[in-house]
Amino acid sequence: MSTSSGRPPRLAPRTRRYLTAAVAFLVLLAGGYGFWLQYPAAKVGKVCSGMLPVEEILDLSGKSRLSLFGSAFKSSGDSGEVTDSADLDTHCRAGNAQIHVETATEATTQYGSYTFQRRDDVLPLPLGAGWQGFTAESGASVLLSCSNWTAREGEGILAAVSVWDFDNTADMRLELARAVTKVARNAAEKVGCKTTFGSEGELRSPAADAETKPAGEASGTCKGMSSTAEVRETDASVAPVEECVLVGDLQLRAEYGPFSDRPGSVVNGRYGGHDARSGVDGSTAWTSASCQGALGVGYYHATPVESSDRKFTSDPLTGKERADLTHFAKQSAARHGCGAPAALPS
Repeated sequence: MSTSSGRPPRLAPRTRRYLTAAVAFLVLLAGGYGFWLQYPAAKVGKVCSGMLPVEEILDLSGKSRLSLFGSAFKSSGDSGEVTDSADLDTHCRAGNAQIHVETATEATTQYGSYTFQRRDDVLPLPLGAGWQGFTAESGASVLLSCSNWTAREGEGILAAVSVWDFDNTADMRLELARAVTKVARNAAEKVGCKTTFGSEGELRSPAADAETKPAGEASGTCKGMSSTAEVRETDASVAPVEECVLVGDLQLRAEYGPFSDRPGSVVNGRYGGHDARSGVDGSTAWTSASCQGALGVGYYHATPVESSDRKFTSDPLTGKERADLTHFAKQSAARHGCGAPAALPS
């Protein structure tokens, strides 16, 4: 006669303890993984398709890999897979930093790190160490040429990092330089861009400001200027944007690749939005040169400084000013391996 009550057999006490421990471990593991996803380091690693250097981006927000609480650390933006230039249009936020990575020919956010104003007190400061890049106020940009890419594939990569609540100290400027160069390197390696990187070991904190000095003592971007007594200059180092200020008179700029592009520019040559290689209009005198790779076209121009109401139509360039613009353009073009700039019209 059967004594079964129809109930399932009871587990042995030891088995119940093992199962309880296993369930508790799985719950803790799941909770720990969910908590880990909120770490600032984990958030940085997920956005911008995994192209961000975690430590450098965290440094810009005063965080470290050991930071545990990420509720106040905001992140957003692209997280899809990027494998080649066709996918490279990536924008994200991580903590205190906004990051953009694009191909050179399709870049639309190059002005986010450097606003082109008629201000002679804010100049782009080159990164140096062999990097084609610069800092300006609270942002930095790096331009890389990809030797295995055609114009259709984008020619190269533009990486830009800008920072909110920027503390303009030497340490913060160096952190910004390190972040943008590593973003550019990571992007190039991810999409198979064959390029030449600058040195990370030789990277130093960019200067805080451009230097004002007598024109005869200039050794950087204003070397050889003769139309004014004083100049404001930066180091003569390759960068996609360079400036020289003829104090009280003109602001000279060199712009390359995506920085030389303007709305209305011609298809077969970007001359800062003009349809001629050189010329003079009411506010700008310009010339241009053909360059290789992502540099595209070098656009060299002079505009009156912000404090001036001068117009070139009524007050054209003097002979010395024409010579200074030509000299500035030739020096910059030579540093970047470009051809000879077009002659200014007589």
